[in-house]
Amino acid sequence: MRNFEGAPAHTIQSVVKAAKVMETLADAGKPLSLSQIAETVGMGLPTAYRFLRTLEFLEWVERIPELKQYRIAPRVVRFAHSFFDNSDLWSLAHQHLIQARRQYNETFNLSILDERDILYIDRVKTRKIVDINLEIGSKLPAFCTSMGRVLLASLPRAKARRLLERSARTAFTRHTIIDTTILMTILDAVRTQGYAINSGEMAPELLSVAAPVRNLDGQVVAAVNMAVNADHYDRSAVETTLIPAAISVAARISKALGYHQ
Repeated sequence: MRNFEGAPAHTIQSVVKAAKVMETLADAGKPLSLSQIAETVGMGLPTAYRFLRTLEFLEWVERIPELKQYRIAPRVVRFAHSFFDNSDLWSLAHQHLIQARRQYNETFNLSILDERDILYIDRVKTRKIVDINLEIGSKLPAFCTSMGRVLLASLPRAKARRLLERSARTAFTRHTIIDTTILMTILDAVRTQGYAINSGEMAPELLSVAAPVRNLDGQVVAAVNMAVNADHYDRSAVETTLIPAAISVAARISKALGYHQ
């Protein structure tokens, strides 16, 4: 859940609290009980219950009576559909991801930065990709993903460090790098070379290379990656195939957005 501290003076606090409840349910990825929601959001049980009943009335949350739990309601999906319908980024990028999958027969992903996480906004996959249960709308920590490192590297260095320091930095495998100093060194390298490589930090068999997507003004607005099974590529193939592929697809999407190097 994002940090809601420091809200402007005229912010309506009840709306902020409702947003906290929604984001708690969304980030959980599974139904939660009243007590779990109240504890995560920092509300008393009666207050949390009133918010949930209101959100249930709006059909944004649905209750599972037999489990005494709550989850995001299907009606919320229309907000996501509206985003994609009105997003030049998604509509222009999608065709290039499809072309890349056909060309390389590998999975390609597109994500944006959402606080300390990356949010998948497109995913064109093959059957042979390692299945870590990712779909459009999924989130992963930015610090240990190739796309996350590309996006963090695009930020001012001080802001990137603050986001890293506020991240939980859980080690998913024995290869996961969690030390902030080392991560900052990696981000410096990503910023210089224009791509990020991630090998075995999210799953031991997963290898990915990501590159930045830029808009008309040259700002990094997203990251695209090529995700493969690490056993299928040696180091030389990473240099000759994966890196050029990720950079090429990102460049094509950036050009479609109006960016000219």
